[in-house]
Amino acid sequence: LVEDLIAYLRRPEVAVRLYEQGFLHAKSYLFYGDRGAQASLFDRFLPLIGIVGSSNFTGPGLSTNRELNLAHKTLLDEEEVDDAPARCAAEHLIGEHASKAINSVNRRILKSEVGARAILDLVEWYECQWKPARDFKEDLITLLDTSKFGGFEYTPHDIFLKAIYTYFGADLDATETPGVRSAVELSEFQDDAVKKARRMLAKYDGVLIGDSVGMGKTWIGKKLLEDYAYHQRMKALVVCPAALKEMWQRELASATIAAQVVTQEALGQSAGNLDLGAFRDVDVILVDELHNFRRPTTQRYENLSSIIAANYGRGRSEGRKKIILLTATPINNDIFDLYHQITLFTQNNRGYFAAAGIGDLYRYFHAARQQVREDQASVALFNLLEEVVIRRTRPFIRKAYPNATIQGKPVRWPERRLHTIHYDLETTYEGIYERLVSGIERLQLAQYNLESYKRTGIERDEFEEGREQALVGIFKTRYLKRLESSIDAFRISIHRALAFTKTFEEYAL
Repeated sequence: LVEDLIAYLRRPEVAVRLYEQGFLHAKSYLFYGDRGAQASLFDRFLPLIGIVGSSNFTGPGLSTNRELNLAHKTLLDEEEVDDAPARCAAEHLIGEHASKAINSVNRRILKSEVGARAILDLVEWYECQWKPARDFKEDLITLLDTSKFGGFEYTPHDIFLKAIYTYFGADLDATETPGVRSAVELSEFQDDAVKKARRMLAKYDGVLIGDSVGMGKTWIGKKLLEDYAYHQRMKALVVCPAALKEMWQRELASATIAAQVVTQEALGQSAGNLDLGAFRDVDVILVDELHNFRRPTTQRYENLSSIIAANYGRGRSEGRKKIILLTATPINNDIFDLYHQITLFTQNNRGYFAAAGIGDLYRYFHAARQQVREDQASVALFNLLEEVVIRRTRPFIRKAYPNATIQGKPVRWPERRLHTIHYDLETTYEGIYERLVSGIERLQLAQYNLESYKRTGIERDEFEEGREQALVGIFKTRYLKRLESSIDAFRISIHRALAFTKTFEEYAL
């Protein structure tokens, strides 16, 4: 159909114009006579039919839909000359007897005159709209031909760009809601993360922000808390390490964000020692240093999971709880570290990401683990990461946001300058290695060599004594290996070992 339409538009007698001087919704259709070779001079200029109304020029629009349209003609058929509406109108105006005195010829003349005058008015109106409009024929043909129904051939590069834009277009078009007060000022790359996180939370009720260290994850989380806890007056909870509790309380207070702060150490207590009921109706939960929740067997994980699942997973606002997760190291030892963290908001629903093409989340991670073993980690979790994870590195931010600012000042990225320092430990501390080795040799390591400390006259277990001496030898060897790898680590360890051994030997004697 599009190809047929393009062929029709290319005909020389077809003209198309685009009206750009305001909104034009009126529909007017004018038809002129044209009898081909037998046409007279005036056939092309004499309108025969004019239709004005609300319907589109389609079969249903002009026949079956209930629309309001008026049609005028200059040449009438016999049945149109003596129609019932015309008779009723005439009888109403001049009476029944006078109406019957008007013959069909006069009636045709009257109705044709009225129709002709109405059509000429429509022609005049149409020309007033047509003349200022610009020629749009070639543009319309181009639009149709470059659509997915046209015949234009795109290059592979064009198709690739279209696919990328379709996938990431929402990130490029995202804009801040105007007129919303905010006490949290962010840099451009942080603000983009917030916009993306909002869409993820709206779709999945969870987001994992995994930007590199020093990229401002705390401020991104703070901005999201402002959305829910301040602007929407939702009940919020922040879970963080004890060392960060004071910082979070200070930052929340600076933005007038009402939120409870509970430490991860407190969540590590048994349920009897922690009142989980106080948090069962929270609407939004932010977890800082999320990597501390990578093992589901820990008490803190179980308590946090219970808080999220409480009240059927819904908060005080009756909506599903929003889970904001912050960590720079979502995977520490195994790819399933990430699985257990994502499960916090999926609540063991293995089909949670079915709409993203992940039918079974557990099987998906198993397959990803195998891909990692086959050195395909870059694509193993791509689908999932694009749905709920925001992860940017420092080099990426520097390249993508070269003019980033915060509080009106440019964001500076200090250049790392490496210097080589030649240091000879033996020269500085002459004989240090010999002294350390001999110091290790003099260690008794009494806690591992108890048989040697039995009083005289008490029988010793020769097998156990030999085993303990071997154990002492192993520990001395380990001390020496640590010395080889790191002299600083060795010094700390040896001082601790000497102090502990001395104390134990004094106690035993």
